[in-house]
Amino acid sequence: MSVDSLIFIIYLIGLVAVGVLTARWITTAEEYYVAGRRLKLWLAFSTIAATWIGGGITIGVAGKAYAGQAIGLWGTTIGFGTTLILIGLFYAGPLHRLRLYTLADYFTVRFGRAWVGGLSAIIMLVAYIFAVTAQVVAGSKLLQVVFGWSNALAVIVSGGIVVLYTLLGGLWAVSLTDFIQITLTFVGVLIALVFALAKAGVSNVVSTAAGDLGLLDPRVILAIDFWALVIVLALGDIPAPDLAQRIFASKDSDTARKSSLLAGLSYYTVGVLSMLIGAAAYLLFPRLDDPELAYPMLIKGVLPVGIAGVVLAGLMAAVMSNADSMLLAPATVAAKNIIKDLLKPDMSDRGLLMVSRATVLVIGVIAIVAGLARAEVLYWLILAFDVLFASLFVPLTLGLWWKRFNRAGAVAAILSGALSRILLEYALNAGWIEQWWIASLGAPLISLIAGVLVTLVTPPPSDEELKAYYKARETVGFKS
Repeated sequence: MSVDSLIFIIYLIGLVAVGVLTARWITTAEEYYVAGRRLKLWLAFSTIAATWIGGGITIGVAGKAYAGQAIGLWGTTIGFGTTLILIGLFYAGPLHRLRLYTLADYFTVRFGRAWVGGLSAIIMLVAYIFAVTAQVVAGSKLLQVVFGWSNALAVIVSGGIVVLYTLLGGLWAVSLTDFIQITLTFVGVLIALVFALAKAGVSNVVSTAAGDLGLLDPRVILAIDFWALVIVLALGDIPAPDLAQRIFASKDSDTARKSSLLAGLSYYTVGVLSMLIGAAAYLLFPRLDDPELAYPMLIKGVLPVGIAGVVLAGLMAAVMSNADSMLLAPATVAAKNIIKDLLKPDMSDRGLLMVSRATVLVIGVIAIVAGLARAEVLYWLILAFDVLFASLFVPLTLGLWWKRFNRAGAVAAILSGALSRILLEYALNAGWIEQWWIASLGAPLISLIAGVLVTLVTPPPSDEELKAYYKARETVGFKS
């Protein structure tokens, strides 16, 4: 076994060890779901940044750069980074003050019925199975490079490790490992870039990025596809259950806002660095069959023994930190908002904790099976956030800022968005429409129109319906 492989294995064992250790701290659902609402700025920032900076912005963006796909590269970097900026500016404060467990709880409290929260939870569950799959696939690509494993074995191991430590330690384990992992990620990216530029030459990499690959072509911002992708990704993940979970876990609203803004700036930075790494890999390894192997191949082929192991562990850290967050969030909404709130409202706190761990296992297995079926990182990631954008962005946003918005409008927005997204995807695959963005932007537009129209033609929310929601906001000092 090589030194690099040994370092990599030690890192993976360390992740599982954190899960085992933190499992002893978890005695209540609040500890498991929102880490006791005690995350300070450094820990809140690291877990939000680690949640976002994963396989998509590292392996995926480097692959886009390698393949000369400038629109996908910049659309992903700017779009996802802007999500965090918007969350920090407009959503983190109001949501944190509600002191909820899950984002689906917001829909229950705001619209006065547990089944509305359950409906939103189903949407989040479906979307995040796709998102977890993306990270499992990204992790499997690293394992293939490091150990030479088959795709199937690598997917199973990648997914299995994430499931194990997330199942044991909940958000405490995820947050603690995220701090370590985001540090490893930044260190790894910087080391990889330094060695890549030294090997390929700074001027060669920049000229290749600008010339042969067209990654710095300013005409990118004139493309409809670019702006469509930015809008879809920037707005589509605002109703993300994993982000909301970190907002709820922050010690106060100011921490929630600042941590999200700092994480957004970090995301932009990593996107640019990954672009340069992809361009360097294009020079050094010009004939890769799979562009998404560019980053790990560059690490293995350029970095010295030992250092390569650390950097590969850092890249795996980016993937794992993303995957654990995306696994825990849908598991908690499934357990809390579907099983407990709708099917077994008298469930004890201990019972909820057990069910939450069971759903982590089930969702993890489903994601592994999906990863075996299609091994493409950004495909699964974009599909996940398309689903959220179509169904939940409108009711979340209007619910926060429009008091007249009612339960009927919310349900109309959710159902019309989901149904229209399915129909538009079918029309796209059938060739009835040619542009992908018609499906991705058309569905949330239909959701907005349906939500507004139904709200205007139905009675406004009663004082009783809004009482619990606004009482929660006013209790913590937020005046509507």
